[in-house]
Amino acid sequence: MDHLFGQTISNLGVPEQIAYCKRLIESSRYHLTHSCSKKEIPYLKELIDAADRELQLLCDR
Repeated sequence: MDHLFGQTISNLGVPEQIAYCKRLIESSRYHLTHSCSKKEIPYLKELIDAADRELQLLCDR
């Protein structure tokens, strides 16, 4: 997903990981609709997809 998740968040408990993924999705969606350049759109969409997949895995535990 992103560097922070890989280095820090992934070492925390499942509830914290779920909360992080939800916030990441929320903030990325906000940036997509309010303040991103065309160059950032693919990255933000990929980040949302990755966070959503991780969230699904975490919730299935």
